[in-house]
Amino acid sequence: MATKAFSLLLVMLALCVSLADAQNEEAMLREMGQVNYFVDRSGTQPRFIQRLIWEAGNYVLRYEVIVEQMEQGAYTEIERFSATENFALVSLGFGQFRYKVEVYDLVDDLAYTTDWWEFEILRATQPLITVFSPRAFYLDEDEVWEISLRGENLTPRSVYYLVRGDRRINPVFVSSDGDSAVLVFAENALLFGDYDIYVRNPGGLDTYLGVFTIGNRKPYDLNISIGYAPILPLYGYLFHDSALEAPFTGSFYPAGAVVRVDFVPLKYAWGNLGIDFSGSFHILKQESDAYTTRAYFLNAHLSLLYQKYFYRRSFSVNIHMGGGVSSLVDFYYDFEVGSPMRKTSSSFPSFITGLSVSAFFNRQFFASAGVDFIHMFTVFTSPKDDPMPGFMRPFISVGYQM
Repeated sequence: MATKAFSLLLVMLALCVSLADAQNEEAMLREMGQVNYFVDRSGTQPRFIQRLIWEAGNYVLRYEVIVEQMEQGAYTEIERFSATENFALVSLGFGQFRYKVEVYDLVDDLAYTTDWWEFEILRATQPLITVFSPRAFYLDEDEVWEISLRGENLTPRSVYYLVRGDRRINPVFVSSDGDSAVLVFAENALLFGDYDIYVRNPGGLDTYLGVFTIGNRKPYDLNISIGYAPILPLYGYLFHDSALEAPFTGSFYPAGAVVRVDFVPLKYAWGNLGIDFSGSFHILKQESDAYTTRAYFLNAHLSLLYQKYFYRRSFSVNIHMGGGVSSLVDFYYDFEVGSPMRKTSSSFPSFITGLSVSAFFNRQFFASAGVDFIHMFTVFTSPKDDPMPGFMRPFISVGYQM
């Protein structure tokens, strides 16, 4: 005895204009999770084919399918046909429908009849984009990734995305009311290029409009700044003569300046990458009972730079790390009694890392505040028991972005 059959049907849509070929359309609908219809283009006019599916029974010879349509408040039979499989293909217009299946056993006797199953076929609508704004996302300027569309039949069930060849960028939020739509994108999904804005309505009718560009307003940024930078020793000795005590043991040396040049050619929504050059000049002086020590302390470093803008590019956070040279120039002892010691100079490799925050005015002028940490590698010149020196270089500066 055959088991009772059940039917399953999703909401189906009717085609009102020409679409792509049936194979491509069905593949697209499968991607959308809609496999209950496809387009037949074998004739002069395309037909929208709906698929009715129900549970297969055991020992079944055939199924009799009865389809009715709601007309003036009552259902009227419009189709009756037989099927040997547990599905049937029909081509219906839009409206309210119901169907039931009569199951016949192997001797062609009616075994049982399913309940009526109601479904609705909605009219497919052609979307249209007439205008959109903005025309581009500039990753080096913008911080709001939102596109506004105007057009027709832009429904909440429409599928929206940016497309460039095989690349798609999907919005994370969509709001639409028929005549307009707003698409919001995640910044980490934005990739450089020229795109079309694509809309596909339920049923497969689609449209696109371009060109929408994702890029940078400027190919690179060049930031030049100059400012005040004292020295705060943390550990070790900047210089140590085995015959005398360490000459610079103070905790703060206020006389200093720093200049920075940042070249930033790689600019993305998640941040910018570039190269930072920093050079600083400091005057070191320290007095004792027997002598006074003086020297110029110079630093030159080249670093990799990461930069991230916030608040509509009003502020940026800058992180850099690299290496360079630290030099003690014209170092000498000036004794209370006797002649000064001959001036000497020495240079050492050094490591630098730092963090700063910049505030921009009129998008070009900026002020920065931050701190650098510098470690000098003096292992080959200092006594073995002396720790290699490290110090902080806080700074404030003003600059200009070219």
